[in-house]
Amino acid sequence: MSTTTAAPVANPTWYGDIRQMFTPTDVAHMGKQGLDLTSYEEVRNSAGNIYGQVASKQMPRPTPWPDDWIATFLNWMTNSFPKGTNPAPARASVAAARAPMKQAGRIRKEITKLSGPELDTLKKAFNGILAKGTDDPNSYFVQAGYHWLPNLFCQHHVPGYNPWHRAYLISFENALRSVPGCENVTLPYWDITTPFPEVLKSAPFDSYTLPKDVGTDFPAGYKTERYPYPEIQQNLIDYQVAGDIKRALSKTDWEDFHGGWGDQPGFGGSSNNTIIQAHDSGHGSIGPTMAQQSVAAFDPVFWFFHANWDRLFWQWQQQMHATTLDTLLTTINKTTDILSYQIFTMPVLENLAPFTANPPKLSTLSIIDSVNSLDVDYQDPETRTAMAFLPKTQRAVPASQTFTVHPDRVNVRVGGLNRLKIPGSFKVILLKDGKPIAARFFFQPNEVEKCPNCVNNAVVHFDFELPLAEVANGKLDVAVEPVNKSFVGNRFPQKMMGNPTVDVHLLMTTE
Repeated sequence: MSTTTAAPVANPTWYGDIRQMFTPTDVAHMGKQGLDLTSYEEVRNSAGNIYGQVASKQMPRPTPWPDDWIATFLNWMTNSFPKGTNPAPARASVAAARAPMKQAGRIRKEITKLSGPELDTLKKAFNGILAKGTDDPNSYFVQAGYHWLPNLFCQHHVPGYNPWHRAYLISFENALRSVPGCENVTLPYWDITTPFPEVLKSAPFDSYTLPKDVGTDFPAGYKTERYPYPEIQQNLIDYQVAGDIKRALSKTDWEDFHGGWGDQPGFGGSSNNTIIQAHDSGHGSIGPTMAQQSVAAFDPVFWFFHANWDRLFWQWQQQMHATTLDTLLTTINKTTDILSYQIFTMPVLENLAPFTANPPKLSTLSIIDSVNSLDVDYQDPETRTAMAFLPKTQRAVPASQTFTVHPDRVNVRVGGLNRLKIPGSFKVILLKDGKPIAARFFFQPNEVEKCPNCVNNAVVHFDFELPLAEVANGKLDVAVEPVNKSFVGNRFPQKMMGNPTVDVHLLMTTE
């Protein structure tokens, strides 16, 4: 919001106006007093006290708010504290001033848009790290091994998912740059909403053969595999990956963009239906190696695939003016998603092993600003994924708030599924009259009980947000199919995974 606004904003929102009124100095000062000005919930709950201080011109110091700001804040209170769905870039001067963007030195392009010399350099870099010994920290084997086998580092379905993978990409890109003559190479991305790139179907990007054992199931000589390319394209359609990406980019709250955590019992919360779900389904679509967390990073497509998820993460941050610590925190609900808040505010939880103690020495804080901190930006694809912020849909809302019901859309939730009972990645299928109408893929290691993040987040649920007409007037059923069929066949017995439940809700919004 601009300090030169001539009149109060009649219908202000948290995202469009209020959060931009608090400078980093205000946030730091009031934080010492026990009030978090980056938190929508705390500002709403303390709005009366805040208004009293700013209206009397006692706060903030040394420059009190102008009268139109004070009146805008009062209008927000009078209108029942709307959170809003649009960050209103036209009134984002304060947010923009906090993080002036420089020109990044590392510009990651869509892989099909590389020039001939750029592609030659990329191939040279890949061949260079492929040729390094398995003990060399810049070797392909060591870098890929950070993801799961043999080192067990990666984070999925936890708040650190996107921060960890952003640091991982820097580590891998730095390894590519260690090859003589490739000091300025950057890692391109594959826009997964477009066809599988032809360049990734041939060496050195088509496959990788393990030079040594990384586990009982993956001995030396194991060669990465993919499904036939037409099947990959159909899988991406069947899993509705493009739809999950679009839904994620329409969200204003961190936990709703990421999905997979931040659930408050009884109030909807996050689920596997936004960016983490698109990621998981992408892995499952490409398989068989990419469908297995244990060895997915050994398939060369992994790196271009994950550069795309980081691109979308950065796109969402920019759309939400959430490229600094305090602006990112304004998107996190401390009540329903305290773990996400803590990974950015508690030093003991800011670690991104092994990339914090070792090069590139990054933490959850240092990855927030991709351009200013990491020197990384992305060149947009020719057709950028459309973004239009939508009201936050929920299965339940507090009785203290007014709400609107969406009678034409429902949420079918498959909840209470204990993933620790399932050996490896799996597919959840929603059927109507015996025919699949929607599917979700869940990405996890084969020995899931050895994954601390998995054990700590054992029970998962899956949301299928669908038109009411698609689920009405038919018999619904749910099937779970593990990728590893050697254990139980096609369908996994429901009693062995905690007897998951299914419920159907009309969706609501408080906006």
